Amino acid sequence: MTKLTFSSNETTSIEKPIELTRSPVNTNPDDLDDVYELNRCAQWIQLNKFKKVCLQFPDYLLPDSSNVILKLQSILNTTLYLLGDTAYESCCVDYIAAAHINADAIIHFGPVCFSKSSAAIPFINIYEKLPLNIDQLKDNFKETFKDENQQVVVIIDVGYIHLFDKIKSILESYTNIMLQRIDEMATCSSGQTVFFIGSNEMKLLNVALSMKPLNLYYYEGSIKLFEATNKIIRRRNYVVEKIKDSETIGIIIGTLGVKNYLKVIERMKALISQSGKKYYLISVGKPTVSKLANFPELDVYVAITCSMSEIYSNRDFYKPIAVPFDVEVALNADPERHQDFTFNFNDFINKCGIKTSPESLGDVSLLTNKLRLPNTKESTNNDEDNQSLALKSSGSLALQSSGAGYLAQRSWQGLEQKLGQTEVGLAKEGRSGIASQYENEQL
Repeated sequence: MTKLTFSSNETTSIEKPIELTRSPVNTNPDDLDDVYELNRCAQWIQLNKFKKVCLQFPDYLLPDSSNVILKLQSILNTTLYLLGDTAYESCCVDYIAAAHINADAIIHFGPVCFSKSSAAIPFINIYEKLPLNIDQLKDNFKETFKDENQQVVVIIDVGYIHLFDKIKSILESYTNIMLQRIDEMATCSSGQTVFFIGSNEMKLLNVALSMKPLNLYYYEGSIKLFEATNKIIRRRNYVVEKIKDSETIGIIIGTLGVKNYLKVIERMKALISQSGKKYYLISVGKPTVSKLANFPELDVYVAITCSMSEIYSNRDFYKPIAVPFDVEVALNADPERHQDFTFNFNDFINKCGIKTSPESLGDVSLLTNKLRLPNTKESTNNDEDNQSLALKSSGSLALQSSGAGYLAQRSWQGLEQKLGQTEVGLAKEGRSGIASQYENEQL
């Protein structure tokens, strides 16, 4: 019979390849100065007299990082550090990692989410530079937007900003075009047609939700119509119902770099508590399926992240992932509550208060067709009839809650301290290896 094991030896975990969402980039050494704007970086460091500077790269740009650092160090008399293991989203400035060495500044390379940063440390963004067939773009644009009376807002994503002048030259003959860079976007009235030169789905969703265009087109080798907004809204409506049905919610700390992240965490805690539900605050670094699978007692998660996080579109998690706005819709009855869905919690956090629903009859769940009775904070604390006891294996008793009741039903309930019952002994040399297979274990 074949014996199944999780791994062969400790080198399996050490040598495990990293899963990248994008293929690694190896830039020609002769092009490094232009691609990473090394002269601009050097001038910025020298002008501000920084002594310790961190260079932050996303995973797929790490192959270029050593050459970039060596070239900058040949120009400067400054200590440079590489941030190659960002704890959360690589599109956000990782000032927490930079604080470990008391860095004076950060240079961020690659994709940017433009979230309001909570960092006080100076930083600059060096945008990625993607190739673009200008002639093909010109032909596709002429074919798609034939109506000269149609007002079109053209937004250039960060990867193509280095080609702004060339794109402007092929569109300057049009009188019905408003050309904008994504980092300098002005407020546009809803109902306009928007053409986004880029293909990142989360950016397209944020543009669609914030600008509410009549039609949203994007460029991915050809011009295509973006039609995923209704699908996302249907998903959000489902998550809202799951929040209303839930008893226990996990608040995932998915960022430390976005402004007001602590404020929105406190807001989520207040909303959940006042609705008679329970919450767990979870900090596990970058959230993954395996990490969150350790909390099966939770009914739904709410992730505190930047608006560009891909966790919301991931369907591998065992429980639904909500955004803070979903919790607002589900649990906040304030009539001034922000009405338009957004991934960015800074869009609504300061615009409304917190108010519980005045309804006393409850409502019907759209998912289970069962009656949801009101479960306010006051009734949870004062209704002793709803409290029961959970028996632990040691014979001790605890008031049953979602966490205690669930734990009592598990076959393994954690380690018992057994204070005063364990004989004191001398320290001994432990086992060597990793938990999946120690050296004294046989395959």
